[in-house]
Amino acid sequence: MALFQYQGFDAGGKKKSGLIEAHGEREAKEKLREQSIMVTKLVQKSKISSKEVLKGDNLLAFTIQLSQLINSGIPLYESLLAIEEQYRDEPFHRIILSLCDQIKGGNALSEAMSTYPDSFDKLYCSMITAGESVGALNVVLDRLAELLAKQNKMKKQVGTAMIYPGILACFSVLIIAMLLGFVVPSIEGIFEGRTLNAFTETVLGVSRFTRNYWWIYMPITAGLIVYLVIAVRSAKGKIWIQRNFLKLPLFNKLIVQTSVARFCRTMGTLQLGGLTMIDSLRIARAVMGNVVLEEEIKNAELKIIEGSSLSMELSRSKWIPNMVARMLAVGEDAGTTVKMLNTIAGIYEEELEKTLDRLVALAQPVILIFMGSMIGFVLMAILLPLTDISSLGM
Repeated sequence: MALFQYQGFDAGGKKKSGLIEAHGEREAKEKLREQSIMVTKLVQKSKISSKEVLKGDNLLAFTIQLSQLINSGIPLYESLLAIEEQYRDEPFHRIILSLCDQIKGGNALSEAMSTYPDSFDKLYCSMITAGESVGALNVVLDRLAELLAKQNKMKKQVGTAMIYPGILACFSVLIIAMLLGFVVPSIEGIFEGRTLNAFTETVLGVSRFTRNYWWIYMPITAGLIVYLVIAVRSAKGKIWIQRNFLKLPLFNKLIVQTSVARFCRTMGTLQLGGLTMIDSLRIARAVMGNVVLEEEIKNAELKIIEGSSLSMELSRSKWIPNMVARMLAVGEDAGTTVKMLNTIAGIYEEELEKTLDRLVALAQPVILIFMGSMIGFVLMAILLPLTDISSLGM
């Protein structure tokens, strides 16, 4: 369905404008005519931009509010209409309005949400479908709200952990650039006509290159950064990074903990929502964020179809910790797999937080040592010639 922006007059002659969902222009006009609106202008809206996508904290707030309204006994359409009225000034308002129109037209909520995959992913739509099929939409929305809250918390933890080292690294580069570009040239005249050691000559040479050839290395550096950004965002680039970062010490632990926490939390939520094991695995592996670990789960799917268990297949994995398989085996034997999946997710979310703290604690001294070393090298290069008393006398 397409979204149309209209302008017109209602039955009382008052100006009206807004958005309406329809399969075409003719259907949009018919819908407006049924609302006693005389259309003066009707324009189809372009594709939804990234700013209009419902995600992050906004998606969490929408899910919580919809859950609360439905739990209060308010019908689905009325609940969506109440939320739509609240968010009329927000960029993502058109999505909520579209959901209202589709529900009013007789579509299921999961069907309406599936038309906006950038806002409601496969996990979200599958959970809603499961809730609708068993008549427990309110329960599913509660579970989704819990899952989204934990996912958002994890993303914020990772982002926050990287802010300080990033600022420190940028500040270090700025200080070194100022030393080579301004400080060293200002005292270079002191050493004119003197025989200098190789260390000082090297620093002075780097300083001259920084000042004299910026028109060469600046465009090259900018071009290289642009190329790397494009390469990293490409499908092949993402796969290369995901495979190779998994081989780096400390980083591999961080990646595995993040992926396991996401996988187990999603699996537990999907299983609780009533989805089958295979369907849950297919959706849950898509949120892991690492192609190597996704392949491990995909291989496990095939074995489970043949009659194996999830715990047994995960125990054969090279990357997934043995503790995950052992805890799952206990849950499978006791018939508490869903509870155990959520327990594992909680454990690895806590471990992830500790690993992030260690990574930040390690990054800070490494950057400080690097910055201090570079500044020390420059100062030594300047001070060493000054300690040559004989040359000063000359």
